[in-house]
Amino acid sequence: MNKSVVIAGGSGLIGNRLTQMLMEKDYTVAWLSRNPGDSPVKRFVWNPNSNSTSDNSWLKYQTLIILSGENIAAQSWTNAFKNKIIDSRLAVAKTLRSTLSSENHYITKVIAASAIGFYGDGGDQLFTEKDGEGTGFLSYTTKKWEEAYYNFPIDVITFRIGVVLAKSGGALPEIGFPMKFGTAPTLGNGKQFVSWIHIDDICNMIIHSIENNITSGVYNAVAPEPVTHATFISTLKNIIAPRSIPMIVPAFILRLLLKEKSAIVLDSTNVSSNKISTTEFNFKFPDLKSALKNIYGKQSKS
Repeated sequence: MNKSVVIAGGSGLIGNRLTQMLMEKDYTVAWLSRNPGDSPVKRFVWNPNSNSTSDNSWLKYQTLIILSGENIAAQSWTNAFKNKIIDSRLAVAKTLRSTLSSENHYITKVIAASAIGFYGDGGDQLFTEKDGEGTGFLSYTTKKWEEAYYNFPIDVITFRIGVVLAKSGGALPEIGFPMKFGTAPTLGNGKQFVSWIHIDDICNMIIHSIENNITSGVYNAVAPEPVTHATFISTLKNIIAPRSIPMIVPAFILRLLLKEKSAIVLDSTNVSSNKISTTEFNFKFPDLKSALKNIYGKQSKS
């Protein structure tokens, strides 16, 4: 097996950890990056907005993994920023499509990130890959994101990724931050489902798709045990700050402060992982307590 991988978006949360795990398995890894700065691997500088790359030697790699895209939580959802979120994803797809269609290459497998925001706010409904898109900006964005890879020059494996849990970035440090100061806020009524995944499991899922006979299709990248937001907060509290005081931040306050962006924390997205499990993928961290204990290296106080 040719063990060479090029990652668009390698410097992000998932990309960094994935790079480390691939290198531990003796893969040759490179990044497609907007910046030529220092990195643990070779960088090929590109600018998706101008449909250009500095060096097309990345086309000699076997697997292309696409993790690029503007962080949806980076700032307020003004119309300009919402356009930037969508355009950043579409520009990546357009540039890669153009290059792979017009240049000789060795790439045989393409893996692209999407998000469970595709399903929208579903209450208690359990979503599978057969369900259509929901309503709202997150659903619209992920639908456009996935459509950008329809009829791609190479079949695409798409992972709809849940809330990625890692100590070094993403949502978890923000969720746990108030607990450092003695409070454990539950957002809204706490009944909204959170479909999460440990960062090592999403990385292992990507590696699993490289190494096995998975060539195309959409897969939910979430742990098998989604929890309500209230359960998430209480589990995290017991592990990192058992003396913190529970409190409730009403949904109307979040909507007042965050407006449309409040969907990130108030939408209920209960997502099934059964499809990826049928490919014989095994989760290292199937339940929230084991995932959080691994991340924080602590024993539960409960």
